[in-house]
Amino acid sequence: MARSTPTYTPVRNYAIGFFLSACLLFTDISYGTFAQLRGFFHSSALYAQIISDGMFENIGNAFSSFQKNKFLLQENKELRDQILRIRTQDFIERKDNQEKIQIIDFYKTLIGKLKNDDIDIFKIASIDLRNYLCCSTHKIFLHNPNHVQAGENTPVFAGNSFIGQIKNTYMSFIEVILFSDITHVLPVRSDLFYCDARGLGKPMLISCHLDKNNDTFNNQIGDIVYTSGLGGIFLKDIEIGFISDINRISINEIEVVITLKTNPLEETFYGIMSKKTDEI
Repeated sequence: MARSTPTYTPVRNYAIGFFLSACLLFTDISYGTFAQLRGFFHSSALYAQIISDGMFENIGNAFSSFQKNKFLLQENKELRDQILRIRTQDFIERKDNQEKIQIIDFYKTLIGKLKNDDIDIFKIASIDLRNYLCCSTHKIFLHNPNHVQAGENTPVFAGNSFIGQIKNTYMSFIEVILFSDITHVLPVRSDLFYCDARGLGKPMLISCHLDKNNDTFNNQIGDIVYTSGLGGIFLKDIEIGFISDINRISINEIEVVITLKTNPLEETFYGIMSKKTDEI
């Protein structure tokens, strides 16, 4: 509770306080009574100042180091991104160069095989793999970004042999039906027979049905099979595959199974002759 009137302090109390203060001051000046105490306070103040200066300096250095590390991390990230772009560009250029070399070599192969330099080369776009591995419909699609005019039924070459014919062209793609498609028919020959080989609906397999009583048939497994040239679509005497099996179908009929030479799953580039060959 606050006081209602001021408290009275006797004059003698002020006099006693003044006298004691004067005595302490006199003894300190004359004899240095409080010198150690003053030194202690001065030392404490000095140590506190040194410690605080050190703390502020460390905080400043830490902040500066943090800023520097942040800058270095950003610079390092930019350098990594730049290196990645350079590596990616280098990979693309090397791949492009490799593809150019493959195209040149393939073009030379086509000229040697087909005796014709009027050839367009296309890169594969996709293959209907599900049907190719399990079912009767076998086809691939080729990129045609320049919309090259390719006639229906034109032969398609890959690797070292023919692999099929053009079935359709639309937008920027060419649809190719493969020899192994069950609806495809290819005139072939061996050294002892001619036949129209049909696709078996199995990867890389076609077959001929022949008269078992044919006295001229004496082929063995492993014998080479060529295009016959009949029909005027495929050049003759292009190696197409080899006899891989001979099965008896009935008393008078046998099936000659032919394994094709070129595997479309292993090829990247395909050649198409711009002009059809004449019937031979």
